[in-house]
Amino acid sequence: MSRRALLVGALATAAVLVAGCTSGAGGTSGAPITGLRIMAPAKPGGGWHQTAQSLQDVLQRDRLAASPVQVYNVEGAGGVNGLNQLAGEKDDKVLMVMGQVMVGGIINANAQRTLKDTTPIARLLGESLVLVVPESAPYRNLEQFLSAWRADPKGTVITGGSAGGADQILAGLIADRVGIDPAQLNYVPNSGGGESIPKLLSGEVKAGISGVGEYKDLIRSGKLRAIAVSGQKRSNLIPEVKTLTEQGIALSYLNWRGVVARPGLSDGVKQQYIDMIRKMRDSPTWQQVLKSNDWEDSFITGDEFAKFIEQEDGTVRKALKEIGAVK
Repeated sequence: MSRRALLVGALATAAVLVAGCTSGAGGTSGAPITGLRIMAPAKPGGGWHQTAQSLQDVLQRDRLAASPVQVYNVEGAGGVNGLNQLAGEKDDKVLMVMGQVMVGGIINANAQRTLKDTTPIARLLGESLVLVVPESAPYRNLEQFLSAWRADPKGTVITGGSAGGADQILAGLIADRVGIDPAQLNYVPNSGGGESIPKLLSGEVKAGISGVGEYKDLIRSGKLRAIAVSGQKRSNLIPEVKTLTEQGIALSYLNWRGVVARPGLSDGVKQQYIDMIRKMRDSPTWQQVLKSNDWEDSFITGDEFAKFIEQEDGTVRKALKEIGAVK
């Protein structure tokens, strides 16, 4: 199978996310869950932390979980440290935010624990990524950046989130589409997209990739220059920035995020979480959160979400092999 055929498999996620789903079994209502804690398995400032805070806010505001709902961070290894902690958790009242980045982090670290050591609850959202360059960069647009990248693949350092995550995969997919060997990709990972910002502002790297929400303020202030977004349509947060497709690269791609609970959760507690998250997803409050962050609604739950995660493992593993990120 060709490199292109394998890498195209990574785009299946984007197609599914853009379509969105509304499935999941019904359940009974009940008293709001008390003592809920939500883990963001990375440092504050990144997409997982932002999602955890959004969950916290909506669940409390709409009284779907009893206040206070606590958000806490477990840093490192593309979320694997947080996964290890959740896998040993005995408390039912913990949810962990995760996503495609964690799928890649597990593969990259060859971790013993996997997402099979959790109870999948729901996939929540998809998010466009954005390719940016520092304000001081000589590139004014995507074409100029790609010309420099083709001329010096190894010297064109690109930064973003965790090794093996969506940011690195997108960089490899773009390279493949424009005639650069993905194995030549020089990617500098961080535990979250927020940590890539100092490298960009200092000029230590040539470009960065992360969620639109993580870079939008610096783009608006002019400290970062956005040269492409990865979705099928332009981002409402930075509508002046063209998509990759508009600029002649046949590629669209969305990162996704969801929530899981500890392994061994009883069917009753699992269903209680699914019902709670479904009510949240259907609420005007959550729909406004999606709109404000330009997130795509990509809701699926329970067993369907578990099947999706399993499929993602194969897709991400193939893509990472092709860009030389893992053997």
